This record gives sequence, C-alpha cells and structure tokens, in this order.
Amino acid sequence: MNASVNSLLKKYAALELAETYKPCNTQILEESYGLLVKSGHAWSDELSSFYLHSNGFFYNGIYIFSVRSDETDEYYDILVRNVEWNISERLPGCVAFGRSDEEIYVFNQNENKYQILDFTGWDEYYAFDSMAELFEFVVSERI
Repeated sequence: MNASVNSLLKKYAALELAETYKPCNTQILEESYGLLVKSGHAWSDELSSFYLHSNGFFYNGIYIFSVRSDETDEYYDILVRNVEWNISERLPGCVAFGRSDEEIYVFNQNENKYQILDFTGWDEYYAFDSMAELFEFVVSERI
C-alpha cells in the first residue's frame, strides 16, 4: 500500500456509483481546519491534500466527510460531525473524517495514526500509518 491518497482517489472515482466532488476552496479549508485545531482536534497534511483534490468521497456506504460543501448534505460535513460527536473531548487530539456502517475514521495526532474505530464503543479495529492506507483498505473491502 504505497499509493498516495490522491492517486487512490483518482482510481476509486472511476468505480461505478462512487461520488467525488469538486476540490475544497483553499481559504475555506484553512479556516475550517483552523477552527478544528483551535477547538482541540487534530489535522494532517494528508487530509488537506485529499480535500484539495475532492471535497469528500462516497462509495458503497463509505463516507469521507466534506468541508463546508454545498454539494453534500450537512450531515456529511467534517465540522458538524466532530462537534455533534464531541470528538475533541471523547478522543482528545483526534479528528473524525469519515465513517461507514458502525465504524468511524479518525486521525489520531497523539499516535500519528489513522484509525478505524467502533462507532459505539470507540475501540480501535485497525490503525494505519497514512490516510492512503486506510482509504485503500476500506474501499478495497467493498469492491
């Protein structure tokens, strides 16, 4: 799993019924992750890179949340999800950036890992060194 998140995004955008979106506006992205970081959440360059190529992703029950997008429902907004799920208190130093079924995807800055957690118990199922590894894992399971 040595592919970049952006090369995987291009590859998976070609899947039937996959949805990608126009890139996130740089200023909106910077404002949004600034708000997240100021409120105790994490952020990574790899997340920024993803959002500068596609402001969200959907495929077969997998959601990578958008950043203040008018193309997706508010329910799929990274800011809304992190506030409603109280991520900064529940998982200090983390940011939730996606989900599927009963799993949530987070970047854990304290451990420098991208994790798949159980949405109800918040236990770790899997941990990855990069968003690309997590992305490839979850999408390849559903192809």
